[in-house]
Amino acid sequence: MGSQNQMTGELMGVGYGFAVSQNPSWTLEQILIASHGQLVTPAEGCCFRSISTDSRAVKPGDVFLALSGANFDGATFAAQAVSRGATGLIVDHFLDLPPRVPIVLVPDTLRALGDLAHYRRGLMKKLTVVAVTGSSGKTTVKEMTASILDRCGNTLKTMGNFNNLVGLPLSLLPVNYHHQFAVMEMGMNVPGEIARLTEIAGPDVACINNIQPAHLAGLGSIKGVALAKGELFAGCSESAILVVNLEDPLVRKLAKGVRQKTMSFGFRSGAEVRATRVAARGQEGLIFTLEVAGTRARVKLNVIGRHNVLNSLAAAAMAYAAGAGMEQIVAGLEAFATGENRLGVRQLPCGLRVIDDSYNANPSSMSAALATVAMICQDEKTVAVLGDMLELGDFSLSAHEILGAEVAQKGFGYLCAVGEYAGVVVAAARQAGMGEHNAREFASKDEAATFIRELMEEGQLRSGDLVLVKGSRGMRMEKVIAALTTNP
Repeated sequence: MGSQNQMTGELMGVGYGFAVSQNPSWTLEQILIASHGQLVTPAEGCCFRSISTDSRAVKPGDVFLALSGANFDGATFAAQAVSRGATGLIVDHFLDLPPRVPIVLVPDTLRALGDLAHYRRGLMKKLTVVAVTGSSGKTTVKEMTASILDRCGNTLKTMGNFNNLVGLPLSLLPVNYHHQFAVMEMGMNVPGEIARLTEIAGPDVACINNIQPAHLAGLGSIKGVALAKGELFAGCSESAILVVNLEDPLVRKLAKGVRQKTMSFGFRSGAEVRATRVAARGQEGLIFTLEVAGTRARVKLNVIGRHNVLNSLAAAAMAYAAGAGMEQIVAGLEAFATGENRLGVRQLPCGLRVIDDSYNANPSSMSAALATVAMICQDEKTVAVLGDMLELGDFSLSAHEILGAEVAQKGFGYLCAVGEYAGVVVAAARQAGMGEHNAREFASKDEAATFIRELMEEGQLRSGDLVLVKGSRGMRMEKVIAALTTNP
C-alpha cells in the first residue's frame, strides 16, 4: 500500500474525503466522548445521522470530519459541508463560521477518526472482529474470510484495500447492531501503523499471513518488517486468538511465548488447519483436502496458484476461530473469486490469455506468480511483462537481479521489462540463458504491448499463449493489458 498521505489523497481527492453511513445515529455526547473533543459552539441534545469526511457526499444530518493532508486542509470545505446539510463539524483548529452548527475541536482529526471508529466498535458487544496483515495476500485472505463468515452471519469487511489509518476507520465506522462479524485488513509501511490500527479495531482473531521483503524503504530490513507486522499480535487482548502461519519462520518466531491462544495453519503435519493432496486444475484453479480439527473435506478453489491454497488455509483458520463450521468454510472458499488485477486469467481480443496480477508486487509475490504460470502452462508459450518492484530500498538491485534469473529458470519464452530496473532484470535473464531477442527492455508499457503484437504477427505467439502482467501498484501495469485490448 502507499503512504498514509498517499491514501488520504486517494480517498479525498483535492481536500475531500469519504462518506460512511451507519445506524443507529450518533449523539453529540458520544461524539465528544469518542473524539476527546471540546464543544466550541453552544449546542445540546443533537443527534447525527453519520460521520462523513467528504464534503461532496454530506447528507442532511451528517457530521463532517475535516481531515487534512500535506497539501490541503479539509476544514476549508466546512462551509460547503454545512451548505449540503451537515449539522455538526469536527475540526482541529478554530473556524471563522457563523455558529449555525455545533463545532467540536480536536487536537488531530486523523486520530479522532480512529477514535470514533474504536468507540463504535466498542458499542457492538456481540461483534467478532477478525484482522489480517501480511506482506502479501492479505486482501485475498480478507475476502476469503468474509466469504466464509457471510455464511455465518451479517459480515462487514474492509472496503477494497482501505487498510491504513484513514481507510480502516472508514471501513469500520458503518458497523451496526445487525453485524455479527467485521473482517479488517491492516496495511503499513512505517513502524507504529499496525499498532494504531490494532488499537482502533480491537481484534478478537488476528492473523499475520506472512512476512516478506516489502516496504523496505520505510522499514529498513526484513527484521523491521517482522517487528512492524508483529505489532498486531502484540496489541491484541489476552482473550484474542492469534492465527499462525507455520510455513513462515518469522511468523512462528513472533508467536513464540505469546500470552494469547493460538491456532496454526500450513501444509505440515501438526498444523491445526492443514491442506493435503493439493492438485492443480489447470486454469480452472486447484483442489485440495482441507483438514480442520480432525475433520476433512475436499475443496475446489476457483483461483490459480499454490500460494492461494495457503491463503485459503489462513482464511479457514480465522473463520474457524471466529466460530465457522466446516460446511461454511468449504462453501465460502469455493464461492471466492479473485478480484480485479489479482492473478485472474482472461482472454484478450487478440487471442492471447492474460494472467492479470498487476495489482501489486514484491519479491515473494513475483516468485509465486512466475511459479503459477509455470504450473498451469502445458504446451503454450509464455510471456512475462514485468514492472519494477517498488519500496525495496537497498534491496532493490539484488531483488530485480533475482527476478530476471527466475524468469529464465521458469522457462518463460519472452520477457518484457519496464521501469527503472528493467535493464537489471533483462541482463539477469540473459545471463541465466534467455536470448537477446527474447528478453527485452522497453521504455514504456505501450512499447511492450507493441512488441507482443509483433510477435503475434510474426507467428512467434499464437492464440491461447499465456501473458503474465505484474508489477508494483505505482507502475500501473494494467496499461499493458489495456493497450493489448484496445489495439488487438
